[in-house]
Amino acid sequence: MNKFILLGLVFSLGLGSCNRFEYSPNQIFDRNSPQDINASSLKRLGDGKTDDKVRFILTGDTQRSRDETVAFVKKVNEMPDVDFVLVAGDFTEFGVLKEMEWIARSLSKLNVPYMGVIGNHDLTSRGREVFERMFGALNYSFTYGGTKFICHDTNSREYKFNGQVPSISWLKTELQPQADVSNYVAVSHVPPLNSDFDQNLVKDYTDAFAQTPGFLASLHAHTHVYELYYPDDSGIPYIITSAMGNEEFLLVEIINHKISFERISF
Repeated sequence: MNKFILLGLVFSLGLGSCNRFEYSPNQIFDRNSPQDINASSLKRLGDGKTDDKVRFILTGDTQRSRDETVAFVKKVNEMPDVDFVLVAGDFTEFGVLKEMEWIARSLSKLNVPYMGVIGNHDLTSRGREVFERMFGALNYSFTYGGTKFICHDTNSREYKFNGQVPSISWLKTELQPQADVSNYVAVSHVPPLNSDFDQNLVKDYTDAFAQTPGFLASLHAHTHVYELYYPDDSGIPYIITSAMGNEEFLLVEIINHKISFERISF
């Protein structure tokens, strides 16, 4: 009888502390999961209307790089006058909750707000649901210091190249002239000349940017190596940041309607 009582107590304690165990890789949240990080960060950031120098960090591909992410946070926190950090996708390798929580927990130590963009690995398993709950919409935008940042999903392969990702119609709406916007910057995970991007949409995608006055740059991650290229004759740079695991990120500045980039090692 004592044995059954003991087993019952052990079972009860297990239920009472269920948050300590990961019962399923399909779990999309637990009591420790942060929620709506992008919205909270943007509220904290504000609109920067009086900021005549926009200075931010671009990084990406944090998957399997928890130690490097900790070192990254330390480096960024030592840098002066950084306004915010953009993480251009692939928080996870397998779209699992715990992976995204680990990285989010490390990034929460940043002294400045950070926002996330969806990556192709983040869409595996139930990663989309995890991302949407933890960060928010897959396509969103914000304006800071007169520059509109258009963050969006370009992970075409994960949608079987259905012709809807990236959403050209959504992008064109976001690129319409606005009274408080002088410049535009696009941020996504997969760059348009990569095979994971729907090649049937490349021209419409790059044309939408080329036809927008004040469009400064298109920023990406995904390939894990730094690259700067020009896909057309518009003069618009397309920049890919190195992966977090390579211990490198980009420092981006926008001053007087001009954009510049610096590779930073840590």
